[in-house]
Amino acid sequence: MNKILLFAFLFIRLLANGQNSERSLSSENWQFKNSKEDKWLSAKVPGTVHLDLMDNHMIPDPYKDENEKKVQWLENEDWDYQTQFAISAKELGNKNIDLVFDGLDTFAEIYLNGKLLKKTDNMFRKWTVPAKQYLKQGENSLQIKFKSPVNTGKELAKKIPFALPESPRSVVRKAQYQFGWDWGPRLVTAGIWKDVRLSFWDQARMEAVKIEQLKITDKKAELAIHTDIFTEKGGKYTVAVNG
Repeated sequence: MNKILLFAFLFIRLLANGQNSERSLSSENWQFKNSKEDKWLSAKVPGTVHLDLMDNHMIPDPYKDENEKKVQWLENEDWDYQTQFAISAKELGNKNIDLVFDGLDTFAEIYLNGKLLKKTDNMFRKWTVPAKQYLKQGENSLQIKFKSPVNTGKELAKKIPFALPESPRSVVRKAQYQFGWDWGPRLVTAGIWKDVRLSFWDQARMEAVKIEQLKITDKKAELAIHTDIFTEKGGKYTVAVNG
């Protein structure tokens, strides 16, 4: 039975990928800086501002002694991240190229070759941004500008005609423990906390594939497949599954 389910899982993965391909940008040479400053420092993706500052010996370990108090200023600052990456003629030949961010924490502006593509406001979701028309063969520049979650949260709270408890934390789609908990320090951070990648596809792509097991025996598994299919153009399509 395990072999049947493993085969089904691998088959669905192949079906979802089809002729599509992906390329991670997390391993590129990333840099970051305080938006008020000019000097860029080395950064790691996935990561956070606190970890990058620690790696560059700019702040002490906030979990040691009373160092938590010494790093509270970070939450009121804006932070910029950037990298450069090359695109080949073959990659640029795909009909569609998306920039995919699995996690941005939290209020960010995404710039590709100087063009603002997207503003984000939710740490917990994936952001998929069409990028084909803004890419060029050769070197490309990607920059993510993070706004202070505390300052932005305060501005959002002002738009609500009544007072909310735990404001501005309560109006920010961000890990709430970062604002301090009984078991942890207050470390309201920012950064690219999950993978960044390029997704190449032509006619269609599948997302959110879910396999529902209906029946299973030693020789046969009956499955229901649920998925979202995104196409280049609207219309009627037929999906064929060849066993």
